Amino acid sequence: MEWVALLVWVLVAALALPVAGGLLSGIPGLGMQVVAALGGLGLCIVFIAVGGATWAGWVAFGLACVGVAADTHGAAALLGETRTLSADLQAAEELEAGLLGAQLPLFGVASLVSLAMAVDVATVA
Repeated sequence: MEWVALLVWVLVAALALPVAGGLLSGIPGLGMQVVAALGGLGLCIVFIAVGGATWAGWVAFGLACVGVAADTHGAAALLGETRTLSADLQAAEELEAGLLGAQLPLFGVASLVSLAMAVDVATVA
């Protein structure tokens, strides 16, 4: 199970890096999600390398929950009708919204597999 978690965290981190450019739009959630994604990936690697440290699974689970909250905040800010649109950043904001649509469910899957690691459902053999 920990290898599935690693694969999911790699996908989440790969989607997080282009979305981090959303800080140019002044949306802090788009910057916070990259910290959660890279931290979760690092802790998943620590979990495998150390041999099943449950604390790493719990912290990765927490970061996945932070990532879900950050993605939800970022998507709501990007799709909100009350903000002013920037013609210069419109293409980037459209790309970020599309990537968030793919990343948000993956953060949910990452939270489930990280929870499985934390409660010792997934063990390093």
